Amino acid sequence: MRNFPSLSSLRAFEAVVRHNNLTHAANELNVTHAAVAQQIKRLEEWFGITLSRREGRGVVPTEAGLQLGIELSKSFDIIDDAVNDLKNSTEHRPLRITLTPTFTNFWLMPRLWDFRQKHPDIEILLNANSEVVDLRRQEYDLAIRYGNGNWPGFTVEKLMGSYASIVVAPELLKDVTIKEPQDITKLPWVCDIDDRHSEWNHWLEHHGIAFKKHHAKIHLSGYLTRDAIRGGQGIGVLPSNWVSEDIKDGRLIELFSLSSGKDTGYHLVYKKGVAPHHLHVFLQWIRAQNQLDCLSSRQPK
Repeated sequence: MRNFPSLSSLRAFEAVVRHNNLTHAANELNVTHAAVAQQIKRLEEWFGITLSRREGRGVVPTEAGLQLGIELSKSFDIIDDAVNDLKNSTEHRPLRITLTPTFTNFWLMPRLWDFRQKHPDIEILLNANSEVVDLRRQEYDLAIRYGNGNWPGFTVEKLMGSYASIVVAPELLKDVTIKEPQDITKLPWVCDIDDRHSEWNHWLEHHGIAFKKHHAKIHLSGYLTRDAIRGGQGIGVLPSNWVSEDIKDGRLIELFSLSSGKDTGYHLVYKKGVAPHHLHVFLQWIRAQNQLDCLSSRQPK
């Protein structure tokens, strides 16, 4: 532990020495005249010497007080420079976001132009990766993740729920009839490289469906699965709102749907405390975009 008096007392004394006036120091610190005088008194008691004396309407430091005041001014200038440098570097560095490839391609990218138009001064670095990163150890400002929101130690805000559809291209149903959930085993399966999709697995288990090891599967990165399913490579699971137009236009057929629990969905995850300015701006924007989606989905067709 460093052996020095309270920073409040040191800060008050430095302001008094710089202004040679209790009132001016009090105004700068936004405290009362009496509060500054009390801080100086405590500082003198801590040192056991007199640091200042009254002279007319002002305050004059003693020789020891002047020496202390000069060194304090130098120290506070160093702290001030360090704080400003860090603040400036934080404001001007890119906003770093880690998120899943599926969310990036099917939801964020079609809307990101709006953010760029409104905030051209904010640079964004997107890491579209299924790997879960440690926000405490890696310099990411925000994670957008799918799950139940159980990430202790962080601010977690549910952005949107998840409603998934089991879809297939029409040509794959020419010679196959799908009436019951078990019937989907007649078709090849297109899945994410990380196929531990909680909703998908829960639905399969609920209906007692087990794909055999030799069952035809294609493993792709999340953002390629929709194209593969569209191209007739197999059956697959995709978020319903991301394939609604495909279903409406007949490019895909929804065989079954899976609803998630009330807490499950996509969440905004970030460190607790005051959010940096560029993160605060992005959070406001993405919330507004989701609200627009919700409102448009309620509009009569």
